Amino acid sequence: MLERANILLQQNRISDAEAQIRKALEQEPRNSHALAMLSRCYLSSRQYERAIDTIRDAISLAPNESFYFYLLGFAQYKINQNFAAIQTLQKAIQLNPYAGEYFGLLAFLFIDERRFEEALSKANEGLALEADNITCLNARATALNKLRRTGDAIDSMNAALAQDPENEVTHNTVGWNLLERGRNNDAQNHFMEALRINPDYSGAKSGLKESLKSKLLLYKWLLQYSFWVRNQSKTVRIALPIGFYIAFRTLIGLTEGNEHTEAIAWILGAIYLLFVFTSWTIGSIANFVLLFHPLGKYSLSNTERWGAINTVCALLAGVVAIALSGFGNGTSYETAIIPVGIICISLALPLGRIEYPVTFKNKTWKQKYAVGLIAFAFISLIVVTIAPSIFLTLFFIYIVAFVIYNWSGAVSA
Repeated sequence: MLERANILLQQNRISDAEAQIRKALEQEPRNSHALAMLSRCYLSSRQYERAIDTIRDAISLAPNESFYFYLLGFAQYKINQNFAAIQTLQKAIQLNPYAGEYFGLLAFLFIDERRFEEALSKANEGLALEADNITCLNARATALNKLRRTGDAIDSMNAALAQDPENEVTHNTVGWNLLERGRNNDAQNHFMEALRINPDYSGAKSGLKESLKSKLLLYKWLLQYSFWVRNQSKTVRIALPIGFYIAFRTLIGLTEGNEHTEAIAWILGAIYLLFVFTSWTIGSIANFVLLFHPLGKYSLSNTERWGAINTVCALLAGVVAIALSGFGNGTSYETAIIPVGIICISLALPLGRIEYPVTFKNKTWKQKYAVGLIAFAFISLIVVTIAPSIFLTLFFIYIVAFVIYNWSGAVSA
């Protein structure tokens, strides 16, 4: 039954494989091999928590089986428990220091932790054991790419492709590495090849969308900036916005009293704020452009499609409202029309981030907060037509809530 289950797993017939394994466990509940295979079923169906619980049961029965620790480390890696996964992989290597695959996964964990030199070292150790190990070749290419050793990275990518040209993971890895180097057309070809091999490969689908959106020059620049930020340490990523703010305040202080230089400082500050807001909304704007692309329109999910439409509509409504403010006639509505435009423009952010269709069921607090923020904004926009004097109070409350929403998002990022 377990041999049959293994064949079914290789054929990606997960439910059939699980049925065979459960029959085996009915006869022998303490069979660690069967439990390990069951955890592989859970991994294949992305039930990572269940996979972890099951493989821990297998480890309790066979604590010296290195492959079980490898499976546990892989599951921990998938749910971003990187510190635990590194320790688990190190235990697997301690039990079996001759499995190149273990070194390859550990290298990818170090890449996630931005420990690129250690990642390269582990990938090389794995290749010394298994010169044709695809995971190690991909990890080595990625680490070299992060270290800006472009020539060596290309050699490693070519070696991985030569080793297994029909491996969708390799094509996906090469695609992301090329995308990080700004070669979006070459990256697109590799993502499409990965999807030809495996049409359901989510990583390649995401990469294809990014490569298509990178045809917009502004999006390409912001994506390159995003890659650069992601490659920095956590300390640097936290310090960047703080540093920009301190630099802006310092510049204002130095130029205070001189109307010409002070104006320049405020202009630079406005440009920076525009850059920040653009970086928040450019993804949805690029998705809107993809709606008219022959490939892109099929790659967007329902959430991405509606997020793009609603974001662009909010931006257009805001721009129109602010433009109309110049045609006021001195009424209370004239006072409210610019805040109305600000609300519409700011709504582009939560409208582009919530999931569609909109529900509160099984949603994170951020999603619920975003939906509540949108609802409050629409109530405020309705109030402006009835009692514009009350609207300004609601506008102030909305701005505070909007700042909290963005601050919480920045902290989590």
